[in-house]
Amino acid sequence: MKRRQGLLAALALSAAACGGLARAQTPAPPASPPPPPSPPKPPLGEIKQLGSDRYQIGRIVVDKRAGSFTVPGRVHVTGKPLEYLATSPGGAKEYETLLELDTTGSEFNLACILIGLERDAKQVSARDQSPHAPLVGQRVAIFVAWAEGGKQRRVSAAQALLNADAGVKAESVEWVYTGSYTAQGTGRFAADDTGTLVGFIPDENCVIQSAVGIGIGAYGSVRGHATLPPVGSAIELVVEAVKAAR
Repeated sequence: MKRRQGLLAALALSAAACGGLARAQTPAPPASPPPPPSPPKPPLGEIKQLGSDRYQIGRIVVDKRAGSFTVPGRVHVTGKPLEYLATSPGGAKEYETLLELDTTGSEFNLACILIGLERDAKQVSARDQSPHAPLVGQRVAIFVAWAEGGKQRRVSAAQALLNADAGVKAESVEWVYTGSYTAQGTGRFAADDTGTLVGFIPDENCVIQSAVGIGIGAYGSVRGHATLPPVGSAIELVVEAVKAAR
């Protein structure tokens, strides 16, 4: 009797062991495939006619008659080394941009074209000339506007960008339209891929650049001005075409 009970117990243990081994050797069910990546944001949002020569491109509002457009965004980085005035959300250089704008490179460039800006025939790529040589291009004026204490504030982009260590006077800064470029082979607009919209270190991916580079050879000297509201605060970037003197 005891021998029979011992055999039954041994069989039970053997069955349990075999069952466990079988479970251990059974391949795990295949993992669920990862969700497909989100499609890239279209380079151009909806374009609307607002009347009186005014248009909306995505979130940009263009006043063709006044030769200006506004783009909503936010203060993105201050107190750290900067090389760009404005980029698109998620842009490759977003970590060193003062402002993040709710637009794409194609939308921003189209707005520039609508206010009469075009690439200068004599324009040379930023990478093909000295970083200290002035860039050729149609001039634009740029401003940053925001609400503060129930009032609207507006300063030039250079005033918003420059701190005392930069060693540059805001009134000496000129901005020019350079237009970025379309990549050979892919046909994609470079400013869409990089997100770089307005820069002050020579970069051919930018749509608008400072005519003369700022802070070259002194990385970290440009960090934004204390007059700006805190990081994350809503702002508007205003771009105006500057009429050439006759």
